[in-house]
Amino acid sequence: MVEGLPNISLEKKIVVVLVVVIILLLGMGYISYRSTDDLINREVRVAQTHHVRETIERLLYQIEDIEDKQRLDLFTGDNHFLQSSREATHSIDQVIHRLTTLTSDDQAQQQHLLVLRRLIDLRMTQLTTTIDLRNAGRLGPDQQRVQLHAGKDTMDQILILLHTMREQEQSQLITWSRQADGAASFTHAFIIGGTLGTVVLALAGGWIISYDLSKRRQAEQAVMLGQARQALILRSLPIVLYSAKGSGDYGALWVSENIERLAGFPVQRFLDDSTLWASRLHPDDRDKTLRKFNALSETTALSTEYRWQRQDGEYRWFRDQAMLVRQPDGAPQELIGLWADVTGERHANELIRRQADIIEQIQESVITVDLNGYVMSWNRGAEQLLGYTAQEAIGKHISFVYPEEDHEFLEHQVVAPVKAKGTHHVEIRRRTKSGALRFAQLSLTLLRNDSGDPIGIVGYSMDITDRKRGEEALLKSRNQLAALAVRLESVREEERGRIALEVHDVLGQALTGLKLDISWVYKQLVESHGSFEPSSVLARLAMSLKLVDATIQSVREIATTLRPSVLDQLGLEAAIEWQAQEFRHRTGIACATSISPDHIHVDAQQSTALFRILQEILTNVVRHAHATEVDIRLEETREHVVMQISDNGTGITTVEQSRPQAFGLLGMRLRTQQQGGTFDIQGTSGKGTTVTVKLPLVHTNDD
Repeated sequence: MVEGLPNISLEKKIVVVLVVVIILLLGMGYISYRSTDDLINREVRVAQTHHVRETIERLLYQIEDIEDKQRLDLFTGDNHFLQSSREATHSIDQVIHRLTTLTSDDQAQQQHLLVLRRLIDLRMTQLTTTIDLRNAGRLGPDQQRVQLHAGKDTMDQILILLHTMREQEQSQLITWSRQADGAASFTHAFIIGGTLGTVVLALAGGWIISYDLSKRRQAEQAVMLGQARQALILRSLPIVLYSAKGSGDYGALWVSENIERLAGFPVQRFLDDSTLWASRLHPDDRDKTLRKFNALSETTALSTEYRWQRQDGEYRWFRDQAMLVRQPDGAPQELIGLWADVTGERHANELIRRQADIIEQIQESVITVDLNGYVMSWNRGAEQLLGYTAQEAIGKHISFVYPEEDHEFLEHQVVAPVKAKGTHHVEIRRRTKSGALRFAQLSLTLLRNDSGDPIGIVGYSMDITDRKRGEEALLKSRNQLAALAVRLESVREEERGRIALEVHDVLGQALTGLKLDISWVYKQLVESHGSFEPSSVLARLAMSLKLVDATIQSVREIATTLRPSVLDQLGLEAAIEWQAQEFRHRTGIACATSISPDHIHVDAQQSTALFRILQEILTNVVRHAHATEVDIRLEETREHVVMQISDNGTGITTVEQSRPQAFGLLGMRLRTQQQGGTFDIQGTSGKGTTVTVKLPLVHTNDD
């Protein structure tokens, strides 16, 4: 049991024993006081009850004395009764008043006294009346018997009431006496028991203290050994423990022995020179550091770093963590703190900070993840490229910036190879915060700790979206050009075949007919020997002339189809007007033109390009638009020539514009690009299509 006592100090055990003894003594004193006070109160009540009984007896005696004097007065005829009755009445009043005071806490006795007072007053009145009647000579035998009878009844009531009051006091006297005897017995027993308990407790406390003293001697030896070990540990620690003044120059009161290794000064130097610490603070750090120490009265604790000059003159960075200990009245008592050289840590942190600044300044994204793929760092380049801030990205799995369909690719083609090889290069797709897809060239390196164990992956990525899209556009353009070349060759052959067919069918047939007519005329002239019929010859020649005219018209139509002469002779404005008129006549679709100014300053190449683009657009309107109206607008601005063709057809869609078979659109774009201009086509479903061609203005010689 003793071995199981709590491991507390002897002083605390003594204090506990003393507190318990004091509490017991106070408790015993309080209980003894209350029991003694109760005993005294009960004895007082016993004495008071005796006094009340004596007073009742006295009152009874006085009343009986008055009765005897009244009878004596009646028998003797002495008139001194009235004087003695007045004195007796006054004495009775005093006795009743005293009884009233003695029984003030007894409501029953108070009620009896009220009745008793009325009966005594009544009896005194009866006695006085009897004497008065006798003195007046009116007290006959009958009257005397009446008065005596009435007085006897009143006197009997007074005696009964006094007897009742006396019996009640007798009963209370017995009760209070028993209670007083019980209280006396309890007080006596409690005092004896409390005294014995205190003696036992004191003996037990003394035995415990004696036992603890023997244990303390053993503990002191262990403490001395522990202090030796502690001193050895403190000398080997890189952190100095110290106690210093709570205000003023904050001079050292105690420092651990390892301070000489950190500061170069011996321990005694700090204890002898209280200004040593403050005097060797770096000039740039002194005011700031002292302000923080002066603020300890409000903050109670501080943690700060400053430069301090060692004995060899070198300034090194120290971290100071201190706590203010106060006196009971709240005044500063001392500082307890830790002092450590953090110069190496500061240099390492500065190097890390500079490296982090360099990474932050890189325009490309640099992202670090742990081995599970969760983001640990996110530089400014990543913020700008992907749209997520560092706060939004750090802690999330890196897959959140990859399209969902690329998650398997991320695991097997990105993360797995770098874990296996240490480095890896791969092209990836990532989705920005806005939802756009971006392409990047990603270079990955496995991060390792000082032991060589992998701890994460750092990735440097260069955005190649523009290059990728340029390559795709270039490849698409090459494919379109190849397809366009094939298409142009096919169109050229078709055009050659059409022209050959038209020349063969139209011109060949016309020339054949003309040859037949000429042969017939020749035969008529030769065979008739000058006797031919002129009318038939002239008719045949007239037919030949018509055939020649038709042939000439066919030649003109073929030439116009190949290149309208109006374009070369009258210019772009007239050619557009002519083409619109031809379009109306051929298709029945209303076609309006608007040209401003009347003369457009374009060269031959631009005129040809604009005219051919117009022809291709009108052809597409007939084939695809299902329009009923076409509006052609040609205008010259300060720097451009703009041709805009609008229809009210079905409207071209984006899918139709990007179809590989859209050779007409591709050809128009190429014609426009060759002239250094821009080509734009916009379609609205159910409302029509608008094509806008804008070429840079070329100033001709006739400007």
